[in-house]
Parts: sequence; structure tokens; C-alpha cells
Amino acid sequence: MGSRFLKYFLFVIMIFGLGFVVLSGNSKKVITTSNINSVKSLQAVHIVNKYNSIKEAEKKVEIPFFESFYDAISVASTSPVAFNGKLTAYGPDCPGCSGNSACPPRQNFKNGNIYFEDQVYGTVRVVAADRSIPCGSIVRISGINIYSEPILAIVMDRGGAVNGNHMDLLFTSQSNLEGFVTSNVKFELIRYGW
Repeated sequence: MGSRFLKYFLFVIMIFGLGFVVLSGNSKKVITTSNINSVKSLQAVHIVNKYNSIKEAEKKVEIPFFESFYDAISVASTSPVAFNGKLTAYGPDCPGCSGNSACPPRQNFKNGNIYFEDQVYGTVRVVAADRSIPCGSIVRISGINIYSEPILAIVMDRGGAVNGNHMDLLFTSQSNLEGFVTSNVKFELIRYGW
């Protein structure tokens, strides 16, 4: 008799609980993601939502354009800036290159990985820039002759010949990069350092 009563009691509780959920009109959805080991994560959803919010906010903000690189850099720590410049290309196997980024975490590029996984902007390209632009800065680059859309890059490297409004985009190898120069590229510095 006690077992039968317990089953009836649990059934009634379940019906009331189901009725409460239906009547409350709860429209929230819990989205989980899984990594390659099938471990579910809500944190990834929050990062994606934060990234999407940042992307929407950036679309609405008009980034001021500066004719002078040095004028742009003088205010870049307080607001996004844009300026024109020259983009060249390099590989981790270039003469004088160590194959590792000059900026922490000193990523090894010799393995063909030309991307960096940023916590806010996701997967972005790597670029070498003038020392006045701090490591971890995010740059949107428009007008590259081999890409139809702007790309996002992170400043993770330096170079002896990379000064002022000249940046150097990382490719997997130095071979076949000779002559890759894109002048009059638009750089939008949307994050200043980490």
C-alpha cells in the first residue's frame, strides 16, 4: 500500500510541476555547447553572446578617421581609431625571424598556425605592428587585394621594418609572398592592447 501511495504522490507532483512550467510561459532557452571531448559548456554561450554584442555595437559606432598615424595613436587608448597605411606579408620562416611571436604568450608559428584564439573576438589573424600599438590590440583591416571582406587581426608580433602605419600580416610560409604589398589599406584599431 505504501509503495502505491508513493507512486500516486510522485505522479501528482509531476503533473503539478508540468502544469506550472506550461502556465508560467517560461520562454528562456538554455543552450549548451560541447567541445571535442563532448564536455558541455554554458561559458561558451556567454562568450559567443558577448562577441555578438560587441560586433553589433561596433556596427553602430562610427570610428573616427585620422590622416596621421601618430595623431590616431595619441588617442587610441581612449577610443577606436582608423587610419590608412601599407600592409605587407611575412612567414615564420622569414630571414631573421624566430618563428615565435614577440608578444606573450610567445605562440609558435612554425607549425602553420597563423591564427590566434582571442577570448572576445574569437579566431583572428596575426599581424606585426609598430611598437606604439600594444600587444593584444585588435585591428580590422579593409582593402586587402586578396580578400573581398575585411579581416580581424591581433597584434602579436613586431618587426624591424614594421614602423608607423605599416603592418605585416602573418602567412604560413615566406615562400610565394614576394611582392605582396597592399598600399592604402584601412586599419581600424578597435581594441587597444589586452
